[in-house]
Amino acid sequence: MQLVVHFQLRTKASIHQHITLQKYTILTLIKCEFITGDDELEWVEEEFETLTERDFYNTEWKIGTLMDNKPRDPKSIDTTWVRLTTTEQGENKATWGDGSSGKWTVDVPSQYFSISKESFGGWFGKKIWAGNIDDFYYLEGTVRGWSPISPASVVGQWQAIRLGVVDGERVTVEERGVAPWFSGGESSGEDGDAQETNLETGEAEADDNN
Repeated sequence: MQLVVHFQLRTKASIHQHITLQKYTILTLIKCEFITGDDELEWVEEEFETLTERDFYNTEWKIGTLMDNKPRDPKSIDTTWVRLTTTEQGENKATWGDGSSGKWTVDVPSQYFSISKESFGGWFGKKIWAGNIDDFYYLEGTVRGWSPISPASVVGQWQAIRLGVVDGERVTVEERGVAPWFSGGESSGEDGDAQETNLETGEAEADDNN
């Protein structure tokens, strides 16, 4: 019997992975088709050491932020989207759903990611969303802010999911897997499913507001 293998998903933006001991394991979906006409989908593992700027070029993320001065309640979470692009001059530009702009960076050796958000004219200061890169599809960290009249300090926390390529292929819930902040609890399955449903709804809303 002859086995024909079709590589279905090859780009990192289209496949699910998890991190173990600083090594990312990529689960690549392949389609195995026998000459009898039957086919099946299988996952094969690929490993790479670190993520680089290339893994974030032209991507869109849904990001939720809870500021420290607000009640710890889901209704207090400010949810929007941010697009990470690169200009012709090679500058990494962040475009936020509310029309604000900023910059994004990836420090490869330390696997540290950050996005800035400038206020209008700079009069109200600047905020930076930053954190360690521990997952290909999910990011989280703290928000630091400062203004002309206040020093830099931690002002909130954030979580984000990869939505896909700007004006391109979208990442499915199946490809993402369960968010790492749900994977540790006993009830992570149900909570994770509910959260993913909300995220997909939010993605549609973000597209509508685009």
